[in-house]
Amino acid sequence: MDIEKMRKWLEITNEYKKTDFWTRVLQERYPNENIKEDKYQPKCDMYQNESYNFIIIEIPGVTRENLSLSLISNTQLKINGKCQPIFLLEKEIRRERVYGDFQRIIDLPEPTKPELMHIQIDNGLLLVSYPRQTVEPIKLI
Repeated sequence: MDIEKMRKWLEITNEYKKTDFWTRVLQERYPNENIKEDKYQPKCDMYQNESYNFIIIEIPGVTRENLSLSLISNTQLKINGKCQPIFLLEKEIRRERVYGDFQRIIDLPEPTKPELMHIQIDNGLLLVSYPRQTVEPIKLI
């Protein structure tokens, strides 16, 4: 959104309609400050080699106690968690990170079972791995 084009448009419209409501609104707060921020959705990468599937999920600031994983089907992993601020919000000067509860359902590249999954948290990353399903070729006799 080009704020200067919007201001020019408001100047032109104010010539025809004598009100300065929108001009006052834009002078008081920058438009981006009025937009409600989205809920936190952790980012996810997936990889695989011949033997394993690997899933890497960003969860900075989320502790093991505030994290829950469950396999809701053999092809969907559900992640619930809570990202809490390090400092009190009253001390906040600027905030770009999103805090609070989150949930994400990730479609897995291949089916698995809970007992086959290996889960690890390292430096704000949730690392999930599980063996690939290999199909044995049919042997002809």
